[in-house]
Amino acid sequence: MRDDFGVTAPAFPTNLPAPREHNGMVDMATPVAQSVQPARRGFLNWLIGIGLLGWAASVLYPVLRYLRPLSDVGAGGAVKLTKDEVATLSKSHFVIARTGTRKVIVFEAGGELHALDAKCTHEGCTVQFVPGDSLVWCACHNGKFDLDGRVLSGPPPRPLARWHVSREGDDVTLTMETA
Repeated sequence: MRDDFGVTAPAFPTNLPAPREHNGMVDMATPVAQSVQPARRGFLNWLIGIGLLGWAASVLYPVLRYLRPLSDVGAGGAVKLTKDEVATLSKSHFVIARTGTRKVIVFEAGGELHALDAKCTHEGCTVQFVPGDSLVWCACHNGKFDLDGRVLSGPPPRPLARWHVSREGDDVTLTMETA
């Protein structure tokens, strides 16, 4: 259907109820309002649905990310210390580095680098290097280990797992030793 200006106007929907007459006048507002309202409501429902979906994703993503376990470095997987960890190692002669779900203590004793699991075999506390005594110490129950991870005294039942350390220039790389 063309109007006076040559513009094609959309056809009036035929499935709408006939306009009502009231006091000799035709009420055209009712059919038009009924035809526009469902389209507007559908758009608003779609918009609200997208907003709720975005909100749910923004809430669930951090929760699921927290619950997912960290990747674990298997035997033979090399781990390179960051520049900050290397700087801490040269300043305080030991550093505790994260490798997936594990912590590794890297320390320098007698000009040589050593690396052991930083988790005590007794109750899982984090151990620390004591440079004055040349030993690794667990503060929780006074467990003491030598530089190779063997138990010297205290309640730890097993030695600490050893890691192979290699230094090339400023890069320090750790590799889990296999039994």
